[in-house]
This record gives sequence, C-alpha cells and structure tokens, in this order.
Amino acid sequence: MGTYLLLSGVFFVITTVVMMWFGMGDGKSRIASLLTGAVIGAIIGLVFLGINYFACSVITFDTSTLYIQVLLFVLILWAVTAIMVDDGEETVPPFGIATLVIFLGLIGSAIYSWDWFHTDYRQKMLQVTEVPESVTDTIVAATSNKHICTVNPVVAKRIGLTKMGDFKTTYEIAEFTKQSWSGDFIATTPEGDVRVCGENRLFYVAPLEHKSFWTWNKTGYSPAYVLVDACDENFVLIVTAVNGEPIKMVYTNGAWFSKNLERHMRSHGYGNVILDDFDFEIDENGRPWSPVTTMENSIALSTPVVTGVACCDLQTGDIKWYSPQDAPEFVDLIYPKDIVYDRIYCWGDYKNGYIHWSNNEGLTQACDGMDVVQTENGCYYYVGIQAQSDEVGTQGYMLVNTRTGEATYFRRRGISEQEAARVLESNNKENINAKIEQGVLALSEPIFYNIEGQKTYFATYVSTKDYTVKYYGFCSADDKDVWGYGETLEEAKNSYLTSFHKNKSTKAVKFADEQNELTLEANVVERVQEGNVYYFHLEGQNGKTFYAYSTILPEVRWDAHKVKISYNKTEDNLIAISSFEKVE
Repeated sequence: MGTYLLLSGVFFVITTVVMMWFGMGDGKSRIASLLTGAVIGAIIGLVFLGINYFACSVITFDTSTLYIQVLLFVLILWAVTAIMVDDGEETVPPFGIATLVIFLGLIGSAIYSWDWFHTDYRQKMLQVTEVPESVTDTIVAATSNKHICTVNPVVAKRIGLTKMGDFKTTYEIAEFTKQSWSGDFIATTPEGDVRVCGENRLFYVAPLEHKSFWTWNKTGYSPAYVLVDACDENFVLIVTAVNGEPIKMVYTNGAWFSKNLERHMRSHGYGNVILDDFDFEIDENGRPWSPVTTMENSIALSTPVVTGVACCDLQTGDIKWYSPQDAPEFVDLIYPKDIVYDRIYCWGDYKNGYIHWSNNEGLTQACDGMDVVQTENGCYYYVGIQAQSDEVGTQGYMLVNTRTGEATYFRRRGISEQEAARVLESNNKENINAKIEQGVLALSEPIFYNIEGQKTYFATYVSTKDYTVKYYGFCSADDKDVWGYGETLEEAKNSYLTSFHKNKSTKAVKFADEQNELTLEANVVERVQEGNVYYFHLEGQNGKTFYAYSTILPEVRWDAHKVKISYNKTEDNLIAISSFEKVE
C-alpha cells in the first residue's frame, strides 16, 4: 500500500493547497479554505486509493498508469476549482497548460515507442544462437516414450476433475502451469498417502480456487492443489498435505481483498513494479509457490524487459526476489510467453529494417502454437520457425529458455507444424477426419520429437465431449507422406514406423544414434511375430521387449537361440532394434 498511499497523499496535499489558495482569493478565511481543501483533497485521495487498491495499478515512471492518473487528477481539480471559485477564468491557464503538457507527453511517448525508431534494438533483443542443419541432427536426442507429452491442459483439467470428489461443490481448478519438476515428498490425498519422486518429471500443477466470494469467506484459504503427470494421464493427485503439513494456500489469484495474490504483492513492496505471469509451481518438497515475473520498460513507456522473479509462499505470504540467474531450481517459467513471442517476431521481421517492400529475403515468423518442452538442460519454449512467404515448409525450430530467455535456433528443412496438423487431420482411417470436421475430435498442437532417430511431429486426438484422448498421431517432419496413428501410444508409434518403412528405402533407414548406441548379446527367451514385426524377450532383460521390422532387418526371421543386437539407449521398455546378428 505504500506506493498507493504516497500517490494519494500527494494528491491530497496538492488539492488542499490549491483549494486554500483559490478559496482565500475568493474572500474566505484561511481556516475555512484549509478545511474545504482538506475535505476535497481527502475525498480525491481516497477515490484514487480505492481505484489503485482494487485495480492493482502499476505506479511507476516507466508506465502510462501514473501519467494517466495525474492527468485525471488535474482534470478533476480543474473542474472542482472552476465550480467553487467565482472567477473561473483565473484557474484556466495553469490547469490548461498542465493538462496539455501531460497529454502531449503521453502522445509523444507513444510515438517515440514506435518500433520504427528502435528497429535495430528490437531485432537484437532476442539473443539467438543458430545451429546449422548438419549439426541439428546430432543434437536432438531420441525421445523416450516416457517423455512424450500426451496430456494437454484441457485433458489435465478433465482428469483432475475426476479426482476432486467432494471438493467439486466448493472449488474449481485454476489455470494449469506446466512444470519440469525434481524432488521427493509424501503427498496426502483423499485416497491416502502417495510418494511423489523423480527427476525432471513434467507435471501440470494448479491450485483449487473458490467458486465464489461466499465460499472463500467461509474458510479463507485453498486446501489443495492438483498434480497431473503430463506424460501419463493415469497419474493425477489432489494434494491436501505435503510431508504431513496441511495445504492452506491463503494468497491465491482467486482470493479476495488483501488475500488476493496480486493485491498482496502490490501492498508489500511491488506497487511500482510491472508484474506478469502469476504462475503456480511447487518446490522439491511439494510446497506451493507463485513465481511472479518482474519487469521494467526499456523504451519510454513500452518494450518491457525481465528483471527477475518474485517468489511468493502462498501459505505464509512471504516474498523474496531473485534475478533470473539466481532463482531457485524449481522455478521454471520466468520469461512470459507473450514477451517471447514478441521478441521472436521482431527478430524475424526486422532483419531488413522496419519497412522492406521488396526485400523479404530471410524474413521468418513463428508458427502458431508455443509449448513448454523438457530437455536435458531444463525447460524451453518450443516454437516452429518458417519463412513469411511459406505456410507449408519450415526453416527450423527455436528453443527459448524459460528461465533466461536465451534462444537457440535449429535450422532444418521439411514441413511445418501447420502442415503436419493438416496431414494428421485428413490422412487417417475410420473417418477421423470427418469427426474432426464435425467437431467431435480436436487435434492438439503438434510437438517436435526425435522418434527412433527420425524427426517427428506428435499430436493427440481429443474428444470435445468428454476431453479424453481417443487417438495418438505421428507425422514425419521431413515427409508428409509418412504418418501413423493408433488408439495407444505404442500402436501409433508402430503405425508410424511401418509407414516410414513403406515410403523409404531400407538404406535410408537409420534408427540408432552412434553416440547412444548400445550392443547386447543374450539368449532368446521368447520370439513373437505379428505381421512383419518381430518381438524378442531376452535373458537378463526383464520387462523389456525388443522389436524390429523384417522389411528392414530380414535377419530377425531367423530362429536363433542366442543373438547379438544393437539399439538406441532409452528408458522405454519397448525398444527398436537397429542391427541383428545370429550368434547360435
């Protein structure tokens, strides 16, 4: 409240002095003029205090809010003095000049902030490291089935609702945050205690919010949060306590008055700071936090840049600010998605200046859709990059670090995400395309993965009625004629690889990455044939199934007691064989 009180106090003092000055000039006593000015100043000050308190305004010199409020204050003061002073003409010159100066200042600032005057600066705001196509193929590691994101926010909310039980009558699930999480804690749920542990697990997390003011007023806190594994829709928890400590989130986006998260932060030192992305994340011990991005404008009253993150403990209200480099490890999302989009746009569109009537060479744009993906180096925003003149092909893709804003541009040729979506929407059996046209199914945004050494787009077909995943689809990022789908992830993957083998020569197929290739020699416990696919269970490899297509490796048809195989290092239990050799 300090910033809001200070501004209202300034308005109060100015009003009192002005009213006393003009009141005395009108023949009133000094005391009467002082009291009149004080009352009017108090009213004006309280009005602006209320506006700022409920609107959570940003009062700082690099945002327009301060100047707009000053302009309104001058206009109000002008009107009040004109009414109360007999000779209103005496008040017109100073107030008119002040109004004109502030108004022209706002207009001038808006004009100065135009990208025309800062094209070079705006184009270079995104620090991009470019990776040529020849290197891209060696950088992108093969994706394990366990790390394929099969759950989107809509599906996550649906499966979260199925676990809410009695909470449904009072609470609703807030907006999900996608978080790469590492840690270990005991979660208490309505079904009992569950141990949650892992490293770099991709979760959707969201607090339960009150449905109305009256339900919030009854308890004053949120008693649980929802945890959904983004790669396994069967893992969903309603967490009511962590390590035996009950969840009581007092400061949330859905709370009222001083307990509202943004209002709480504005009242505790952040009234003059630009805040964005009031996300919800959990630390390594399962404790709920809200990492809120802090920013400041770098060009007049526009072009915000990230300065850090303010982490608020949702249970105690404690706030601590960090720079992006020093933020706690559990904090993933520091750079807001809209800021990243804007910088990618400027980076791709301003390469030849602001106006480029006849020189569009090399200009790029971001494809529709941006998702958080997980890599060995942390969380990144993934977005496809294509030429502005080409809606079908792609120039590559970009990974932007969600904590630091640093971007890496991976060049590659092939088809774009939009083209992959069109392929998966139309080239399928069982009239899936008709169901999509009728609105029965909806295709999620395609995400780029490395599937068995092949650059691939992956998407899910989600029912628009009950928000369940009905099918899974894969499409080659190099060839739109290579695609596959199925009711399970494994079925879709096998369908995709079968399509790949049919459309590519066996010489072009290369599954294993030499850097991650493993060799195994073992006895065959079981061999099963399904069409042109052969599955093997090997001695000492419990729980793992190895498979290969006879169209690619004719050797798998041999009935062998002992074999020597090569395959890509993976965490999956279903593993593709890249080479097969009969030992005995």
